[in-house]
Amino acid sequence: MRDLKLEKQITLISEAMKKIELSARSMVKNSEDYMAICSALMAVTRNMYLETLSSQETAEIFDAVAESIFITEEMIHGFKNGHKPTLH
Repeated sequence: MRDLKLEKQITLISEAMKKIELSARSMVKNSEDYMAICSALMAVTRNMYLETLSSQETAEIFDAVAESIFITEEMIHGFKNGHKPTLH
C-alpha cells in the first residue's frame, strides 16, 4: 500500500533541494563566495529548525548530519580501497 503523505513529503524535499541549490549556486560569483553561501544556508536551516523544534532537537539533527558525513566518507574509502567482490 502506497503512503501518499510520505510520497508527497519526498517530492517536496526533492523539489526544494533542487530550487534551493540552483538559487544558492547562482549567487556564487567566485571561489570565496562558496563558504559565505554555505554559511547562509546553514543559518537559515538552523533558524527554521529552531522555529519548529527545541534547541536540543535541533542540535541532535546537526549532530546526525555531521556523523553521516563521516559514515559516508568511511564507506566510500572502504569501497575504493577494499577488496572488490568477485561475482560467480
